[in-house]
Amino acid sequence: MADAQVSKYMLKLEVMPENEKLFGLCNLRILSRGDLGVKTVPFLLNKGLKVISVSAQNTELSFSQELTRFSDINDLIVNYVHVDLSPLPLSNNRLDLQIVYEGRIEPYANVFKYVQDRISEEYSLIRPDAFSYPVIGVPDFSKLIHMILSQTFEYELDISVPTHYVVANIGELVSREIKDDMIIYKYRSKLPSWRIDIAIARFETVYDDEKDIRIFALGGDVNHAERLLYETKRVLDFYIRNFGEPINWCGYTIIEIPSGWGSQADVCGMLLDKRSFVDKEAIGGLYHEIAHLWTIKTREKIPSRFLDEAFASYFQILAEKELLGKNLNAMLERARKRFIQMCQKTPLLADVPIIKYGEYKVTDAVYYIGVWVLYLLNKIVGEECFKELIKRFISEYAKEGATIEDFISTCIRTCGEYTKRFLNDWLLETRGAKLLISGEPESNIVQLYIKR
Repeated sequence: MADAQVSKYMLKLEVMPENEKLFGLCNLRILSRGDLGVKTVPFLLNKGLKVISVSAQNTELSFSQELTRFSDINDLIVNYVHVDLSPLPLSNNRLDLQIVYEGRIEPYANVFKYVQDRISEEYSLIRPDAFSYPVIGVPDFSKLIHMILSQTFEYELDISVPTHYVVANIGELVSREIKDDMIIYKYRSKLPSWRIDIAIARFETVYDDEKDIRIFALGGDVNHAERLLYETKRVLDFYIRNFGEPINWCGYTIIEIPSGWGSQADVCGMLLDKRSFVDKEAIGGLYHEIAHLWTIKTREKIPSRFLDEAFASYFQILAEKELLGKNLNAMLERARKRFIQMCQKTPLLADVPIIKYGEYKVTDAVYYIGVWVLYLLNKIVGEECFKELIKRFISEYAKEGATIEDFISTCIRTCGEYTKRFLNDWLLETRGAKLLISGEPESNIVQLYIKR
């Protein structure tokens, strides 16, 4: 199914927080440029969820399911499902699967500390990180992350919960209907997304009609929601002034999640960890996630995360310097120190170029060395050319996505051939990492590459 992609999810869920269970019906549309050319479809579900039935074209399909470990992350266990398509016509470039499943959502905090997702009376979270809805793919993390990050889809949601709960999603709220002792929330995606996030809790909301910004706050945190609304508007203004309009703007939604559950961004909104939500000193988390509105979708075979997390991390520290008055040099040195610590813990890291971070599963380091790459590039080419580079890169690759090589090419065309040596040393080779580890002063590094 290398040439096939998910184009639409239609997800109907009944969620019962008191029983910590859900019942789901997922209509999954898969499209291919040619015939699908496969006899089976594999997908992954949370280890606590069980498939009841699968059908397509009014035909019941046989399937197998078993708890399986990821080939490259042994402690990551999922329900691995194979669906037999042999009863269906051989020639078809579209497949609509109906998957019925039920059960509990089990956390994966033993593998990914932030994935504490569950169904509970306090807070319920349904997202792909815990495979809480069917995710097409195989239990190989490198392959799966590439598939997830390289595709987008539309979605429609029909979520039933007891009436004293609120369902939060970053899409458009189509309707809300009370039926017996349940309330049904219907959402649809505003733009094609790469993930679905559904949060269920006793939320209160704050809304700004002018900018179409909505914030879902947990009880007692509404005052923080007002502050976040203000911060959201001013960081948006800062990024727009420096880097142009975001790639897509369809309003924005912020959903508070419990501490330690991991902030994440999508095209129209974000999940924001409680610490970043309530702690004024942690507002950088908001700045970081908003910066992803300027993220170019990757076309790398195994994503290095440079094109998304390095850019968001650098934009974040620029915003913190401008809006909060933080010391840029101090933030850079913290990033250098953190990168050095990571290299000491994982010596291999010092010998892996950024472009291969995904291949070697060291993408966490890109948050720190990536900041240095973009900061030094900014210093080498100057503010004016750097901003023009970012705007041009976004303009040229916003629709089709890009690779690191595309970024290098755009930089050379925009700022000059002389930047090639710096980009090669820091992105394609490891000389840059070694300069950073050695403690080489910033001024000396800039002088190595600056135009003569």
